[in-house]
Amino acid sequence: MNATPQNGAAEAVVLSSFEEAREAFRSRELRQALYDEGRALMEGVIVNLHGQAHLARRRLENRLFRRDTFAYYEREVIPAAVEEVLKPALAEGRGDLLPLARRTMMTISLAIAGIDRRSGSIAEFDRLYELMVRLNRGSNVVHATGDKAAITADGLRALEEFDAEFLAPSKARRLGLLRELERGAIEESELPRDVLTTLLRNQDELELPEDVVRREVAYFPWVGSFSTSDAFVHAIDHVFGWIADHPGARAELRTNRLLLQRFVHESIRLHPASPEARRHALAPVELRSGRRIPEGAVVVIDITAANRDPSVFGPDADDFNPYRPLGDDVSPWGLSFGHGLHACLGQELAGGLAGGPEVDPATHLYGAVTVMAQVLLEHGARPDDAERPERDPASTRPHFGRFPVVFDASLA
Repeated sequence: MNATPQNGAAEAVVLSSFEEAREAFRSRELRQALYDEGRALMEGVIVNLHGQAHLARRRLENRLFRRDTFAYYEREVIPAAVEEVLKPALAEGRGDLLPLARRTMMTISLAIAGIDRRSGSIAEFDRLYELMVRLNRGSNVVHATGDKAAITADGLRALEEFDAEFLAPSKARRLGLLRELERGAIEESELPRDVLTTLLRNQDELELPEDVVRREVAYFPWVGSFSTSDAFVHAIDHVFGWIADHPGARAELRTNRLLLQRFVHESIRLHPASPEARRHALAPVELRSGRRIPEGAVVVIDITAANRDPSVFGPDADDFNPYRPLGDDVSPWGLSFGHGLHACLGQELAGGLAGGPEVDPATHLYGAVTVMAQVLLEHGARPDDAERPERDPASTRPHFGRFPVVFDASLA
């Protein structure tokens, strides 16, 4: 579908079929545009780069996003983080899944970004959480409700505060370690393996200004904690709904992680972190379908619609069906992690790898969402009958704002 806006604005082309959307993600002539409204916080960040600049940054940071690193986080770090975050809620017998998930993933994403927690106190963590909320809103202002200028301004203040309180001391420590490495006082293996250290070591080569380093390092904690936690809460909502209709399923889902991952992937398909992607056409593009995209057009990739294309996902594409048959060239999560050069760097950390009959359950990568969901079921989590889940009123994205649960010992 094409739409010609008023007042001379660029023509908008909306792609809603799976094949057209997938091809658009692969096109080198279509540049990222989703964060244009949030450019004050996203200028120069890897997800917002194009062409050689994006390729160079991705090659550099891909060294950190190795499968063995994800396996370590999944088997050692994430379960321990979930248990630590859950302690107060378990003691009280109830809690809100959204902050629980965000706090768990923020612990992981801060480590990946290279932000030190010097005191390790609850107050320090709460402060970081507050800053990430503000940065997330400012960066995703395109989907915000309310005064967008005020949200952007608050996001910029949060970035300044984040820099002064957390980034600057983390950076100072790493620069000190790099100087020690140059003197031969420490070994290469003693350097932190994180985004900040990687950027500092390659800052001159990539010609990265200080403000770009700051925005890049700030990006990883908020995107890692918010997109993954949203996926987790949607998945749990579907798991609870399935258990309500199939009471015997709880025991199997609690112990069969491969099966639980199928539920997670199907939920991610139905609820992509962003309902759409946006691109600018740098040149005329003709898709295999015959659709022509003129140079200068804004391309809206409707991920939600593409992930529900009945020609790919069947006549029940709008329904939650974890047993859905799929073609060999279709991921169970659809296009929710993007595709091609701009596919999500943390895809395997969040969602793991696609399962199948040949998978070895002992070595398979399940992803953070599945691991967190299993821990929750092991503790007997169920919906809170006294408080219903609520959607987030501050965003047009269909995410939850609250999701109260009860921890029922009889179900553990």
